[in-house]
Amino acid sequence: MSLLKMGFLFAMYAQSQGGTPIEMPELEVPPVNERGLASWYGDGSWHGGITANGEAFEPERSQTCAHRTLPFDTMVLIERRASGARAWCRVNDRGPYGVVGDDGVWHVNVGRDKETRYRGVLDMSIATARALTGQPNGLQSILLRHWNPRRLVRFDLAIWPLR
Repeated sequence: MSLLKMGFLFAMYAQSQGGTPIEMPELEVPPVNERGLASWYGDGSWHGGITANGEAFEPERSQTCAHRTLPFDTMVLIERRASGARAWCRVNDRGPYGVVGDDGVWHVNVGRDKETRYRGVLDMSIATARALTGQPNGLQSILLRHWNPRRLVRFDLAIWPLR
């Protein structure tokens, strides 16, 4: 148990013994780190596949997302710009990669040109999209919040384990 939790529990105990009402501390909201589009992925074709960090992808059960540079297991707060709705999720994959071409078809493009390479800030699992909007529906304009990680990932693409 962290020292912060222990201190909070001790303060609650001390307040309950004194008979005075407990003051709840305000939660610190992380600053906005990125603005852009978020999409959802995992329509069934990815279910059971392996994510970039090596765990099985369960889009309906776990609130996870794919980000290009944040370290795995970083907790991020996604906020919809339109409604202000928020959802927490954990980074466990790399992406989003690809663009929608002139023909209207989504293409994977891993070239070096950032303008044509990326299609948004992150990809959310279906569970994350439902927590954020109630239903997964295309692209969302979002604010991405997280506390600055101690280190950034130095590679762009996922590293697939050799079997």
